[in-house]
Amino acid sequence: MRPGSRVSLRAKIVLILAAIVAVYAAVDHVVQRTLVFKSFVQLEEQAARADLKRVLSAIDGERDHLARTCKAAASSEETYRFAAEGNAHALETSILPQAFRGDDLSLLFVCDPRGRVVWGGARDLRRPGKPEIALRDFPARQLSPVHPLMPAPGRPRASGLLLTEIGPMLVASEPITGSDAEAEPRGVLILGKPLDAPLVERLARQSGVPFAVWPIDSSSLPPDLEAVRDEVAAAATLTPELQVPVLRPVDEERLAAFGGISDVRDQPILLTRAEVSRDITGSGARAVRYALTSTIAAGVLLLLVLLNLLQRAVLTPIGALTRHATEISSSEDFTRRIGSDRTDEIGVLAREFDGLIGRIEQSRADLVKAARAAGMSEIATGVLHNVGNVLNSVNVSANLVAERVRGSASNDLAKVVKVLEPHADDLPGFLARDPKGRALLPLLKSIAGELEAERARVQKEIKSMCDGIEHVKELVQAQQGYAGRSGVTEVVSIAEQVDAALSFTGQALQGGGHIEVVREYDPLPACRIDRHRLMEILVNLIQNARQATQEAGRDPRIVLRVRALGHARVRIEVQDNGVGIPPENLARIFTHGFTTKKTGHGFGLHSSANAAREMGASLSATSDGPGHGATFALDLTIATPAKAGAAA
Repeated sequence: MRPGSRVSLRAKIVLILAAIVAVYAAVDHVVQRTLVFKSFVQLEEQAARADLKRVLSAIDGERDHLARTCKAAASSEETYRFAAEGNAHALETSILPQAFRGDDLSLLFVCDPRGRVVWGGARDLRRPGKPEIALRDFPARQLSPVHPLMPAPGRPRASGLLLTEIGPMLVASEPITGSDAEAEPRGVLILGKPLDAPLVERLARQSGVPFAVWPIDSSSLPPDLEAVRDEVAAAATLTPELQVPVLRPVDEERLAAFGGISDVRDQPILLTRAEVSRDITGSGARAVRYALTSTIAAGVLLLLVLLNLLQRAVLTPIGALTRHATEISSSEDFTRRIGSDRTDEIGVLAREFDGLIGRIEQSRADLVKAARAAGMSEIATGVLHNVGNVLNSVNVSANLVAERVRGSASNDLAKVVKVLEPHADDLPGFLARDPKGRALLPLLKSIAGELEAERARVQKEIKSMCDGIEHVKELVQAQQGYAGRSGVTEVVSIAEQVDAALSFTGQALQGGGHIEVVREYDPLPACRIDRHRLMEILVNLIQNARQATQEAGRDPRIVLRVRALGHARVRIEVQDNGVGIPPENLARIFTHGFTTKKTGHGFGLHSSANAAREMGASLSATSDGPGHGATFALDLTIATPAKAGAAA
């Protein structure tokens, strides 16, 4: 927002309420995402784990079905006779070759108790004609006594998975006992069924969950299986009930659940990936979006209702009160009243505002009256102070005239008259023959010279008195300038005005002891300026400089400078080696009534500063501190007579 720009109360309220609605919607959405949506995610993960467990349970069910088939075949008398006799007739009458020739089994082995293969073979069901193949774990002549499918102490039978050259295979082994389960086993029956694509599809339809299996050691695993291989392998040795599936999102619509399957040796051999639809989190996302939309809609509706209420109850009356205050401020008509009859806080505010305006009207009238009196007093004080400065010089000049009149050579002329009176009848003879008469002529010449010099001195002092009296008259008349009369400008020489101000105070300077005065004037052309205001300022500055040098108690010295400051600018400086000015007083030196003199009144510099402002000039003071003197500078803008005439 730019400095000075104004924002309406309505806009501020709209911004605040909109911010509150936005913050509430954001917080509510965060809560929905972190709590509500998280519960949907957890529910979906539970469903995915359940789906994977159904897949693993379906595979285990197929394994159990194979184990039951194997047990049923091992319990038949034909199988028992075949295992016991091993003749061809028994083989032909057995159901095993028939089962092996079907489409279900790919592995069938009949072994005696020592592992010798009585009859057996393996086929690749994926190849036409289903030729028999050799498998590493099932040699044609003898199975190792430690083969995982051979009976062992505490383990008469086994079932599970084996990873063969033709892929993963469900296998089961059962002791051949015939119909008598307590009979001595005549061998072991081993059946195998490939966990191939048709079986996987059938199990997927059975469980209702699409899935796929890969050998855990395969070098062509998909990237997502590569990332979870170790984690899944660690959990593969657990039962489906205890195994915790690994879940990974595939995209926004599918979730993959990974699990592992161990073989009959309890070694992980298969990785299983089941993909489930993310319908639950989709519903959760839609619920969260609906909650956000409903929150924003409710917030906007509430915002509109509140704005309508605020507009009627608050903003409209406050706007009327604001316009009323603005009109009073622009017109300065303090007689206006808003006259509200409301009984709420705004009505009280309006009535209090009317009362305040009434009090301001009265206070303004009192202030104008007091200001007028203070202004008249300040003007009178300034005029009297300046008149006093000038009258001081006029009084000195009058005393000098009186003193010179008392000691005038006219007394000697009276004595000459007394000498001549006795010889009035014979003045020529007295002047020619009498020695006293002959001495009168040189005496009269001497008296005439003294009278001439005395007359010149008296005329000079009388002229100074007349100039002072004229300045007093101008100072008194200048009081009319505060009623609208502008100052009268004259074409003068700045240097001559400085010397004139010095002559006004010159007798006072001599009366206070010898003061060295140094003049440093730049040559400047005559210019048009308010001579009397300039004289008023200079007399005050020179008088202050004289008093400061007298108080310092050292050889007094005043330097007067007139310098040009570029085009149409002049600086007049009055520098003294007096008592100086403390830094804390420099800011107050031109304040009305401020003074550090015992007999001062604080009027001179204040009136000088006012006179400088009225001339369009500036008055400033500098000092290095107590004991280092001070310099007062008056900066003037001047106009030469030619330019002044052109401007007129």
